[in-house]
Amino acid sequence: MTAFIRPSLILRMDLDERLFNDECVSDIKRSYSYVSPSFVQAHKPVDGQRPENVMRFMIKLHRAYWDKSDEAAQQLWEGVMPKWLHNMFSKVSNTITAANNVRAENGEPAFPYHWLELEFDDNALIAVKTGSDSSFPADGVDMVERVRDLMNDGALGQDVTCVRIPSRASYEAQLAAAEQAQAEAAASAEQGETAGQQGAQAIDVAAAEGEAVVVADRVADAAEGERADVADRIADAAEPAEAAAVNAAEPTFAMPELPAFNVDYGTWGIEYADGTVREFDAAAGAFS
Repeated sequence: MTAFIRPSLILRMDLDERLFNDECVSDIKRSYSYVSPSFVQAHKPVDGQRPENVMRFMIKLHRAYWDKSDEAAQQLWEGVMPKWLHNMFSKVSNTITAANNVRAENGEPAFPYHWLELEFDDNALIAVKTGSDSSFPADGVDMVERVRDLMNDGALGQDVTCVRIPSRASYEAQLAAAEQAQAEAAASAEQGETAGQQGAQAIDVAAAEGEAVVVADRVADAAEGERADVADRIADAAEPAEAAAVNAAEPTFAMPELPAFNVDYGTWGIEYADGTVREFDAAAGAFS
């Protein structure tokens, strides 16, 4: 019987409003039309935060499936959900890759999704951090199974509004460490390049200094009218450059490039209806 049952899926993309425009919405709907119906909305950035694009799976299965104590619900889950989730994760990950390949061919930057949210009707909301290429974790289905087990056992408490994997605090700490490592690597590379350049620069110092003396003598000997003419020509040349600088300074939003690193999913953030968040050690199966 379960072989003929399939959940329905709607994709909701929630984008930073600085990245939201009609062309972007059309591209997204066109890219994911073969996967499921989709719609796109925008949210305001909070306190100048980095852009955060979220893809939500709105999963509907019009019969009970979450309660493990219900034998029929448990059979339905085991017979349908793990395989369906695996297929959907794979299909959507492939679609993200294909869409970004097209963008690359058109000289455009990749469009990232930073979190995947899984909405299981009114039963649970799970938010999982995607990889640096917006891919879903290979063990994403296992994470969902674990959350379901823990919630059914009451191990996460009452009034849970979201299980975030990893917690925001954990992810921000990991990102900060990756950014620091990236900065240190860049500084080390720059120091090596600078050291290599110093030898070549030293060879040219004497010749450059001699040429500077000659130029200074010629300027001192120049007539006052000639120097004024030179000054006028320099000012005229500077005007278009200044205009270009003003145009270049016009505000445009560019997606910042975050360092690529392997996310540690070990610490979860259990978010509750009253706004509190508790850190949960997934390996230990207990709150930190």
